[in-house]
Amino acid sequence: MLMADTMAIFFVILGLLLAFPGLWLLCRGLWPNIVAGSADRCRKGLIKPILIGTPLSAGVIVFAIVVAKLPGGVGAIVSAAIICAFAMVSNAGVAGFATCIGERLASPIDATRPWKATLRGGVILELSYLLPVLGWFVILPLSIIIGCGAAALSLMNLSRLRASAASGSVGGAEVSGLGA
Repeated sequence: MLMADTMAIFFVILGLLLAFPGLWLLCRGLWPNIVAGSADRCRKGLIKPILIGTPLSAGVIVFAIVVAKLPGGVGAIVSAAIICAFAMVSNAGVAGFATCIGERLASPIDATRPWKATLRGGVILELSYLLPVLGWFVILPLSIIIGCGAAALSLMNLSRLRASAASGSVGGAEVSGLGA
């Protein structure tokens, strides 16, 4: 392997490690209710998000592969759009998971800057991704599955709250999950 190849791999990994916390903070800023619901779901335990996220993740991946085989370039474009949408939803859940990790390692500054818990948990989660084999093939995919399941459960809970608000059960609370 040439030095240029090694540098390319190093900088791709470094770029991803810099981008993930930014993406998780973006999700926290854009969809605070989904991230808060995902963090709440992760606080209650990780088994249910894993059990919900595994078939959802597998289904999305299989669906994207099937769509990618459609004739013409349309299949590849639609497949890429499906994967991007899945990545955003899953990373909103991973932002909740990172927030849960960061809150368990509490700091006095969290009272004035609650986003610091997401950043702290995200850095810790990312450092665990760097572990050879365990981080690459267990922790990273498992965190995406947990994120997918936690976000799905959070979205289902928010839709139930929205239905309750429409029927008049919840008094004027903002329950859209989209920050609107």
